[in-house]
Amino acid sequence: MGSMEIRKRVIAVVGPTGSGKTALAVKLAKNYDGVLLSADSRQVYRGLNIGTNKEGEPCDWRGYSAVCIDGIPQLLIDCAEPGTRFTVADWLESANTAIEQIWESNLLPIVVGGTGLYVSALLDGYELGGGRNSKKRKSVEFEQLTLYIDKDREWLYRKSDQRFERIFNELVIETQELLNRGVSADWLFDIGLDYRFATQYITGAMNRELAIDQFQRSSRAYIRRQLTWWRHHGVLVKCSTDEQADKAVDKFLNHREKNVK
Repeated sequence: MGSMEIRKRVIAVVGPTGSGKTALAVKLAKNYDGVLLSADSRQVYRGLNIGTNKEGEPCDWRGYSAVCIDGIPQLLIDCAEPGTRFTVADWLESANTAIEQIWESNLLPIVVGGTGLYVSALLDGYELGGGRNSKKRKSVEFEQLTLYIDKDREWLYRKSDQRFERIFNELVIETQELLNRGVSADWLFDIGLDYRFATQYITGAMNRELAIDQFQRSSRAYIRRQLTWWRHHGVLVKCSTDEQADKAVDKFLNHREKNVK
């Protein structure tokens, strides 16, 4: 692709947990010379792997700590120590810097993740430092396309329920390792979902059956919050198949190409 096609463009792939965001983003990155940026408030922490669905192998991209998924680099992974505070302002600053470097490499930034606040902060132009109360800039300096993966809610619920039962034993081992490293139980509780219930199981506050049941309830509530977020934020192009996503990206890139001729 020519530089005119890539410069000042960002694609975001959003949707609820378990909808297949990363898989689609990797395919798009292969097709359109892209680099992924994780928009996940927990994947930024080192050592939180099982519970955050981290994929790929650690790698370096232009000095960034990253993972490579099927040859595609994903940035903004493992950039903070567990037990520390990493805010939306921290993520936004890192994301803006990384996007500039991706553009300079004549590649396409593809933001992917389930933390709606992070994605909206970037695409809507939030200012740094104010968290949820950040004021927005008057405009953002790039064209954007937000692909929303549209999946049946009951299907998402079933997938989430099955996942936690499948990963529970590994998650408990990972959580215990974090506790052994000095990460506080309170921090793991606050980080939420998987780690909250694994911690309560380890500390004896819940048995295995109750921990799984309470996670499943909380995960369904989280999915509902994600669905609500995207009903009220951004201009979305809904996609239920990879072919629909490809068509939307082709139209997005070709629109700019026609305008600059």
